[in-house]
Amino acid sequence: GPSLARMTSPSSSSSSSSPPSSRIPLLQYYEPPIIDALLWYPRPDDRFFEPTLNDYPHVREFVHSLPDGTCLPVRGRDLESVNRYTPWFGGVALKNMGRIFFLWQDGKVESFLIDGVSFTHLVHFAHARDTTILPAITNTIPTIPPAITGDKIVILSHGWSETDGPNYPLIRTVQSAAQRVGWHVITPDYRPTYKYGNRRGRSERVVRLMEEIMCLPSPNIIPSLSSSSTPQPPSSSSSQQPPNRRRLVLIGHSQGGAVSSLVCTDRVVAAAGIDGLLLLGSESPFSLDGMGWVPHVPHVKIVHAAGDRVIHAGEMRNLAEKWDAP
Repeated sequence: GPSLARMTSPSSSSSSSSPPSSRIPLLQYYEPPIIDALLWYPRPDDRFFEPTLNDYPHVREFVHSLPDGTCLPVRGRDLESVNRYTPWFGGVALKNMGRIFFLWQDGKVESFLIDGVSFTHLVHFAHARDTTILPAITNTIPTIPPAITGDKIVILSHGWSETDGPNYPLIRTVQSAAQRVGWHVITPDYRPTYKYGNRRGRSERVVRLMEEIMCLPSPNIIPSLSSSSTPQPPSSSSSQQPPNRRRLVLIGHSQGGAVSSLVCTDRVVAAAGIDGLLLLGSESPFSLDGMGWVPHVPHVKIVHAAGDRVIHAGEMRNLAEKWDAP
């Protein structure tokens, strides 16, 4: 996979298919496929923009100008020795402030300062595809969320991040993965709650998440994607779960994991039809929030890095044992 060789490399001859020199503004001959990662990795038939050394300042300026959270399909390679490179491999670049995160198809992740990446020899952006250009993911949170038309919903809660909020790379990565397999994803922005300080702020985030849950359609009355008729409540005489019953999963990272756990009281789980709870690198809701109950959610899973230096893995193992969760 890619390594620190991604940093700016010595100059070498550029491809004959490179566009004209930097006398022509970059965006006149490069149309980026800014996507929301539904089709984020490059395809075999994609063409790639291969800039010259003279183009490099324009490429760098272009990347800096992108909205935070923008995803772009890329290819990358490593420098093995002078003018000798590894084969190209696919990935996606996610821009966030002055850095660019690379999520490679082999599962590896890298993060570099934008100004330290060799866009001439080691990283190339894919050209736009005629049929797959979609709106960029930005940190603009819509006032009215898109209509929920499916029966699979994820509410994805981010951790403490004053600048990134829901644009934190992990959150956008999970969001994209869920969307690719057909889930409607809601990502609340908890940054407005930070003004309340630690104690009240933590409570406000629980309130925000509870509002999202309360504003969802009824678990038993979800519009069908294949029908234009108005759905009706299930018959009281029916003992089977309605075919279009909503599936709701809560996913939380860091503080967002604690928030997601705290809303899972027995009454809320039953009323809202919460089917899953996934904690990714989460805080323990026992530690700072004093959660004194076990969430009776049908599917609970805790994923935590053994080398986490912020939240010790042993703390989350203890939580998993108390909850009898994998």
